[in-house]
Amino acid sequence: MARMAVEIGVSEGGGWMATILRKPGEVYQAYYDKVSLQDMANSSRTLPPSWISDDELDVTDDFVRYAKPLIGEGWPAIKIQDGLQRFARIKIALIDKKLPSYVPVRYR
Repeated sequence: MARMAVEIGVSEGGGWMATILRKPGEVYQAYYDKVSLQDMANSSRTLPPSWISDDELDVTDDFVRYAKPLIGEGWPAIKIQDGLQRFARIKIALIDKKLPSYVPVRYR
């Protein structure tokens, strides 16, 4: 994606945004394109209404078929600890203090 953005900038100049689009069809295939920043400014995209269930609490099978190649088939293997998924463990490692303690200007 970054390469496409650079190529657009070099060949077309400013005012463009690189995009990744999906080719129509059952098999997921992507292609790169560009869109004018003026067209994108203050714009938004929403799911098509046909992808939202009638009760508006879920998505339809059509959306699942569209998203499945992006999501994949299986669940990721995530360790369960105390009944919850353990996504990451952060190790806090502090370095030795190198500067003197800070003293606010009023107290110097």
